[in-house]
Amino acid sequence: MRVTLDIKQKCPFFWLRGIRRARIDKCCAKCFIGEVYHEVYDGTRFKEKAHVDLGLPPDNSIKAYYLCGLSRGFKYEDNIHVAFVPCAGQNIEIANDRIRLVITDARQIDFQSYKPNPAGEYTDEQRTCRNWIFANYLLDGMPL
Repeated sequence: MRVTLDIKQKCPFFWLRGIRRARIDKCCAKCFIGEVYHEVYDGTRFKEKAHVDLGLPPDNSIKAYYLCGLSRGFKYEDNIHVAFVPCAGQNIEIANDRIRLVITDARQIDFQSYKPNPAGEYTDEQRTCRNWIFANYLLDGMPL
């Protein structure tokens, strides 16, 4: 797999995790236990424009990958959340006025509408931590 990320507008940062295990007693990046790809965070942190090109070697101990990007102005609803797994021959592409993301040989996991039950500490009527939702998704054995 290869992750290619272009930042078109200044943003606080992006981060990428290779998830081996998940936990639901924390929120945000702390939900995920596994590989941290510092190249993504270091390459995007408070940059006006940025380009990150990262090859991800095969690793059978990683259940899924999670890319998160904080938006300019820290607007929760504008943050980027992409969960994915290796899948030869498929690509994920996201392009808008803020980013262009291409992940080759990967398939995106559609978890955004998943409703953990019970809701838990990191949910409220306004928003729910999407990282925490994906941690629940994994722990509940949902399909990858």
